[in-house]
Amino acid sequence: MLRHRIILTREPGFAILVPSGSDVPHPEDPRPRCARDPANRAFFLGGGEQIVMDTKALFDSLDIGVVAVAPDWTIAEWSSGAARVTGLASDQTLGRNFWVALSTAKGTDVERVLHEVLADGQPRSCLMRAPASEAAGTALEARVTRGPHSHLVIALERVRDELPPESRAAHLLSAFEVERRLYLQLFNSLPTPALVLTADGQILDANPEGARLLDVPDTPSVRGRSLTDWAPTDQHASLAAALRDAVNRGQEFHLTLEPAGEATRDVQAVIVNVDPIERSPKLLFLAVDVSREMLLQRKLLQADRLSQLGALVSGVAHELNNPLAAIAAFAELLAVDPHQADLKESADIIRAEAMRAGRIVRTLLDFARQRPRAYAAVDLAETVERVLSLQRSALKKARVRAAVAIPDDLPAVMGDPQELQQVVLNAVVNARQAVEASGRPGQVLIIAKRTDDHVLVAVEDTGPGVPPEILDRVFEPFFTTKGDEGTGLGLAISFGLVRGMGGRMWMQNIEGGGARLAFELPIDTARAADPAAAGSRPPERSLRVLVVEDEESVRRGMVLLAKRLGHEVTSVPGYEEAARQLAKSASYDALIVDVHLDEAHTGFDLFERLREEGGGGERRVIFTTGDSISVQTRDQLLRSERPVLRKPFSLDELREMLDRVAGE
Repeated sequence: MLRHRIILTREPGFAILVPSGSDVPHPEDPRPRCARDPANRAFFLGGGEQIVMDTKALFDSLDIGVVAVAPDWTIAEWSSGAARVTGLASDQTLGRNFWVALSTAKGTDVERVLHEVLADGQPRSCLMRAPASEAAGTALEARVTRGPHSHLVIALERVRDELPPESRAAHLLSAFEVERRLYLQLFNSLPTPALVLTADGQILDANPEGARLLDVPDTPSVRGRSLTDWAPTDQHASLAAALRDAVNRGQEFHLTLEPAGEATRDVQAVIVNVDPIERSPKLLFLAVDVSREMLLQRKLLQADRLSQLGALVSGVAHELNNPLAAIAAFAELLAVDPHQADLKESADIIRAEAMRAGRIVRTLLDFARQRPRAYAAVDLAETVERVLSLQRSALKKARVRAAVAIPDDLPAVMGDPQELQQVVLNAVVNARQAVEASGRPGQVLIIAKRTDDHVLVAVEDTGPGVPPEILDRVFEPFFTTKGDEGTGLGLAISFGLVRGMGGRMWMQNIEGGGARLAFELPIDTARAADPAAAGSRPPERSLRVLVVEDEESVRRGMVLLAKRLGHEVTSVPGYEEAARQLAKSASYDALIVDVHLDEAHTGFDLFERLREEGGGGERRVIFTTGDSISVQTRDQLLRSERPVLRKPFSLDELREMLDRVAGE
């Protein structure tokens, strides 16, 4: 093979090619064998014939690859031969930083050799591996010289092309390539994101999972970039410290990544120096995306706080509902008293507000308590009213008006009361947030109507609507467009709850703006078929009623309400008094018994005493309570199979309960 020398002139873009061993006269010699033409960026070879060739054409004509690197490490020239032996096309390298384009050379002998040649100008050679994945495992010989203006000229040649196939070196190199391909395959097949980093955080390589973690199209896109490009500013210092420490000892590190156009990701990483012998270490960064685990952990903490809040609400509910029951009872007595007609309006307002406060406490209890799934007829209008009472303040602050369009004759739906309340609440909250995000006042409209054997419910808002490209993803778990403010679980949970109740849910945009979340639930066919069976007729006779209630004001209110209904009423404050009264006369038609009586006894103790006596007196018991949160209380109420009058209650509710017991 005829070898030539490439001599770079002091004029950038010009070169002289001469056979090895030839003397090259100075270009200003009157009879040069070699000269240059600045106008045409060409050079001449002597011998009586001028040969004109562009510098790039010269480089491309060589069998070897030629790379020219400027002092600032910008790649100034990348020949066709360089593209062939490295697997990197010129559009991937020209004008780019050498250590970015050939990031695999960072921290290797190549880096050391280039810096030494740049420093003393002495030519040197070293081996390097081809950077492109198509040429992975191919060894290259790099011969480095320093040219004019401190440019580095690198001649690249595949080593195997120079070795006889039967030589020992060729066999060793072949075995080396097999091992390299094996480890490359292993690296790329890892199911967890993996990056190879320098000690300062530069990414030398990434496996496909690592590229997905950083939300880039392919692994070459991250080579040469710094991991800090994806880390928040407040974590740069701690990440740099972890990388420095990982050079000598493995590190565990929690990092938040911020991929472009994606939600932030929480990553738990292990950082290990996999090349501790070399002067320039290579750090393996193994990461696990723990975003969902962190979200679940936050949800568990939130659930724990809600559990504590539920226990607190349970404790104060009894204390709140008892005075509310007394206030509501006396206000209603004033409202129906013909001798107090001038106070009727005020009494009605007092009673209505006391009942509203009681409903709010009851709603909080229902949301906080843990209980098994129930399947019963549910009044949709009442559920909507309870949800709006909880959201009234939030709607007002967001300048959102709530409107309800539910017909009076809408049949009840079959489902779980608490789960349906959760579904409606999630829908109203999402609608409110959508309107709030628009920055303008708006409206949330709740519509319900019967469609054959189902009830269709729609919650509409006047917000910006849902982007069409994500409309099909709104029910995916953990999918959210609200950043840290959203969990991506609200609609996913609602979708599952509705499906569990035998219905279906969907989302659509409204023409002209806004979105509609709609769901269908089966109706209560038994109640719909016989609406007259919903209530009982009042008894024609007056009932003898015994009220057992420890709170004097509540007891007095119950007595007056029952007397207002025309019944004969006796009242006692506790268990012992009730036992003595029943011993005197067991001919009571109804017993209104509070669940919580005193430190020694409960209403269930009195119920059990009546049951053990065997006279059927337990079937005349009506329990009252201001707190049904505890599991023990709920279980005992379920086992008793007796009706429950929740405090505060109205005159109509008391009438209905007494009518029910009298009709049994």
